Amino acid sequence: MTLLTVWPDDQPRHVLLRTEDTGAIVAELARIGAGFARWPVDGGGLAEAELLARYQERVDARIAGPGYHAVDVLVGEPGLVERSANGAEDRFFAQGSAVWYLHAGREVHAVLCEPGDVLTIPAHVRHWHDGGARPDHVTIRVRHPAEAARGALPGAVEPGAFPRFAELVAERADTWPVLTR
Repeated sequence: MTLLTVWPDDQPRHVLLRTEDTGAIVAELARIGAGFARWPVDGGGLAEAELLARYQERVDARIAGPGYHAVDVLVGEPGLVERSANGAEDRFFAQGSAVWYLHAGREVHAVLCEPGDVLTIPAHVRHWHDGGARPDHVTIRVRHPAEAARGALPGAVEPGAFPRFAELVAERADTWPVLTR
């Protein structure tokens, strides 16, 4: 199951929310302009062209809008550096797991994604990711057209100060209650 954990950006050990409830994940991510969905996983271990062909219809639905959209397949790329992009991006997890951290406003939202998860990262939101010591996640990335900036970004944080992939995986349990703010 997908896991969402939220911390204040200046208190990486103070949990504001921790949940595996899909409805709560969708609602919380929508609050910061991000998105979350699930696609059925249809096979694994495919080459890039086969993987794109297998999910072509779903990818095409994501790129139906105007402007230039780029689609690629990424395997276990490193990402422990906070950054932002001018366009939104969707990440479909075809296999493996990784944590995507979204630094929006004064909070950091960590989404432990698993096969079938689709995470939409809004334009201009600082983010980084961690796939563990030997990242093996495979994602289809859909990059959307650039958007005008909507205001100042929050100050940068130290990604290493927040619980990493291995710690979040080790702590997870199906019995966690949904915590509220």
